[in-house]
Amino acid sequence: MIQEKVTYNIKINNSFDETNLSKGLYIAVIHATRIPPHIGMIIDKSYHSLSIKGQDINTPIAALIKNSTIRKIPSLFIKIKSHPTFSDIYLREHFITNVQQFERVDIGVATCLSPIKLFFEEVYGISMKEVNYLYELLPLLEAKGLIESVSALNLDEKNYQLPFYTNKEINAGINEVRKEFKN
Repeated sequence: MIQEKVTYNIKINNSFDETNLSKGLYIAVIHATRIPPHIGMIIDKSYHSLSIKGQDINTPIAALIKNSTIRKIPSLFIKIKSHPTFSDIYLREHFITNVQQFERVDIGVATCLSPIKLFFEEVYGISMKEVNYLYELLPLLEAKGLIESVSALNLDEKNYQLPFYTNKEINAGINEVRKEFKN
C-alpha cells in the first residue's frame, strides 16, 4: 500500500520563552527538521520521553533547553490547553506511567509517539487508532481545540511544515541511532 504524502503546517504564534515551559502541558518536538523528529512531553517543569536509550523521565526543562541551545537543535513547543479536571502534577505522573509501559523505542514495538498516544487516549478521551505519526496527531489535536500556542527554538520559520515520513524512515532512524550508541 502506498501511503499518501500528508503535509501539515503549524503556525509558530508565540515567541520562545523558557519560563513559559515551567507551567502547563507541552508536546516537545526535538530535532524538528529531522526525519523523523523526536517527540516528548513537558509537564509540570520537566521533560519526559521514550527513546532508543530507554525512558527519559523527569529531565529538568533547563537541561533540555541548554542542550538544544548549545547544539542548535531545532525544537518546537506546542502548548496544549489545560485539562479541565486534572492538575499538572497528576498529568505528569500519568504520562510517566505511559512512558514506563515501554522499555525503549524499538522497531515493531514502540516509537516516541507511543506513550503520547496512550496519554491523549486515556486522559483526553481522543481515539488514536488512526494516528501513527506526529503529522497525524497535531491536526487531530488542533481539530479538538487543544492546541493553545506554538513556540520555537533554533527554528526561524514562521510557518513550520512538519516533515513527511513513513514507517520505513522511522525504522531507518532507529537503526541509525542504534549504530551511534554502539560505537
